[in-house]
Amino acid sequence: MEWTQHGSYALHWQGDILVARYEGAWNDVAAKHLHRDARILWQLRGPAAWGLLSDARDWTGATPEALEAWWAFFEDGVAHGLIAASDVHASMFNSVMVSPLAERAMRLAHYRSSRSVDDALAWLAQLGLKTAPDPSKAP
Repeated sequence: MEWTQHGSYALHWQGDILVARYEGAWNDVAAKHLHRDARILWQLRGPAAWGLLSDARDWTGATPEALEAWWAFFEDGVAHGLIAASDVHASMFNSVMVSPLAERAMRLAHYRSSRSVDDALAWLAQLGLKTAPDPSKAP
């Protein structure tokens, strides 16, 4: 039996950057669904290098199981072209909560915690990843 998903996410490409917006308090089901849906997107994209921007400004935390399931998503992403990741958190508490994952991420890909979404996109662009306007903000 699978539990009900707690927490939500939205995914979209901005050029070479997969933007993942996280909301609410997560259980492992949310992280596993994120992995499933993101994998479809990067498989459709093909083998080109890509970056991840985790917009966690509306994320309120996660169970330990959710964090481990998110790590499986990250490792699989690296195996499929993820070369850099940046995250944006609303609070220092959330940054501290994910700091063990951030330390692990630095061993597999370029990683940086950013002050804002724009800051994260600029840093990812400096690494050679192409950015594009946010499709949700189109006129």
